[in-house]
Amino acid sequence: MMRHFAVLVLLLFLFANQPVEAQDSETSLVLPEVQWDKDVGIGFISTAPLVTEGLVIVKGGGSNSDGIAPTMVAYRADNGSEVWRATHSVSTYNFEMSPIVQVPAGILPCSPVNDLVVTGWTSGQLTAHDLATGAPIWNVSTPAPLWGITAQGLNIEDRIIWPTETGIIDVCAANGTLQHQHQNNSIRTYRANIGLWYSWNNFTMDYGYLQGTESGDILRYDVNLTLVGQLNVAEVSNFSGDWKIRTTPVMYQYTVSPDYPMIGLLTHIQGDGESRFVRIDWNESSSPVLIEYHSLGAGSATTLAGGSSSTPVAMSDGVVEFEMNNNGTLDAVVRWDAKDISGEIRPIQVGTEDGYCFPQNRAQGSWYIATDSGSTTWAPQHSGWVTAGCGSDLYVLAAANDASWLEVRFDLEDFNTIRTNADKTLGIESETIVTDEPEIEQSDSENQESSTTEGTYGIIFLPFIGAAFLAGLSYFAQQSDVRRQIQIGALFFVILGLLMAGSIYNANIVGEPVEDSSDRLRISSVIPDLESGLNSNEVLVTIHFPESYAPEHCSQGEVRLYETGEAWLLSPAPQNSYCVLVAMIPVESGDTIEDVTRQSIDEFGLNYEIEQMTLGAFLQTIGNAEGGSDNHWWTYDLNGGYGTIGMAEQVVEPGDEIGWFFEDSEY
Repeated sequence: MMRHFAVLVLLLFLFANQPVEAQDSETSLVLPEVQWDKDVGIGFISTAPLVTEGLVIVKGGGSNSDGIAPTMVAYRADNGSEVWRATHSVSTYNFEMSPIVQVPAGILPCSPVNDLVVTGWTSGQLTAHDLATGAPIWNVSTPAPLWGITAQGLNIEDRIIWPTETGIIDVCAANGTLQHQHQNNSIRTYRANIGLWYSWNNFTMDYGYLQGTESGDILRYDVNLTLVGQLNVAEVSNFSGDWKIRTTPVMYQYTVSPDYPMIGLLTHIQGDGESRFVRIDWNESSSPVLIEYHSLGAGSATTLAGGSSSTPVAMSDGVVEFEMNNNGTLDAVVRWDAKDISGEIRPIQVGTEDGYCFPQNRAQGSWYIATDSGSTTWAPQHSGWVTAGCGSDLYVLAAANDASWLEVRFDLEDFNTIRTNADKTLGIESETIVTDEPEIEQSDSENQESSTTEGTYGIIFLPFIGAAFLAGLSYFAQQSDVRRQIQIGALFFVILGLLMAGSIYNANIVGEPVEDSSDRLRISSVIPDLESGLNSNEVLVTIHFPESYAPEHCSQGEVRLYETGEAWLLSPAPQNSYCVLVAMIPVESGDTIEDVTRQSIDEFGLNYEIEQMTLGAFLQTIGNAEGGSDNHWWTYDLNGGYGTIGMAEQVVEPGDEIGWFFEDSEY
């Protein structure tokens, strides 16, 4: 009887602690409502608003005829109230196209004390302003023979790499000190964002920067901006006529495996009434060779700096995305029916979905928004030409046009979250506002979860009641052997109750980690492409190895995404992240950190062991990194917060980032 009772309690406990399933996602794309709009009055807005930390920041070219200087304006994202504005009267071109980039505060030698926003101007200046106040922090002047700075640079750790009209510069983010540069007064660049190149030789990953020019050249720099190569795409490809590059090039010059052949240099070049997507083999040991090209219609639209092998290519009559087929060549697949695209292609977030925003540049301009679940057109209330992309974060969508008209969308249920983010950035505290949203009734699944949780808390007492009953019963046993067996049974119930209490504590009482509270490296914060590249049903899993325990062929500072073979380089390599292996894992409702971690390590081809500890199951060993070596143990972060419960108890959701670290720690 005692055995049957214990089994029943255990089965009830296991049933009560199954993860609750989430509701199905929406099957079609619906944008949030426009919550506020502004006639900003700063001239043509030709680059996407920056949406970050509860703020929306827009940049306009000004108007000489109206006496308006080029200006940046920051608004609260929750209510549209102006926070600050900063003018740049040195520029007189009336078109300001260089995007705004956020540079986070940090602890590296050139990291700023506070978050900054950095942008370039047609005056040739690169400027930095305090994110919260708009106060100017520093500026760097560069040559501007025609149109100055019109493209986007990269923020890599504490360095800012930015294209100029006649070259490229590397400045210290904290104070604008020029660290490296390449300048050639004979070249011209226009709206060609900085790209990245990667190569793999003798188990060593190298990387650097790419820059396209108005004469159709690709300039290749090392990490210190030394020019290490240059080619003319038209000459290598044997094209006639004049060609220019106003997009973001990218190059992966290595072979990962037979399943992932070498990609090479990818670039979209523009000619007279046409454009071409070109793939070139460009290595150090031989002359560059054309692999293939695809003739496309007229048009140019640049993607974010950094680039990606799967970035959409825009033309006047549509958008295509190139995919590698089984024969090792690229196929153009028409994805979206957007028209007249010119300016910026921007990745965006619509709720939990990732997608793209394409500016449809015509007199009655609009934005074509596309995700995996569908597409829609965002037509502003005040029409105008559109070359600026959209800005977004997890909660807010923003877009602005040449009519200097800004519109901001979000769901009202997110209002107080957005308000809190803005308050935190500005260092103030506002009262919580009750929105006009109708009260949301508790769903059946929520009712089930509530009742299940209450039942779980009740079940925890059953083993202790059983133990008390048996302990009392033992006093009436006449034989010592029987008394001892009953006492052993009582002890078993106590142990069972303690195990249940620990598991229930993990699953129902301990909250999720506080985001970005562990101060450990969150890889998406330094490589945003990894987060933006997630599908709507995927999580990001990263394994961080110290130097002494790094797997073979994992080089210093390397961050490798195994699905595609893409790699990035962190220089210098952060402590305890000598190299980082990354996987994008699809999840279903109820999947846990243990589920996605097992899939990731299997994908990496590494051995691992799992150990049951006080707070649940944790990784004991990955590869050569065995828990306990030099008092190092594997622990995880969830979205930058230190994990406190076993990986089998921590449920994950699409968009989460799980990071495993092998560090000096104790359980």
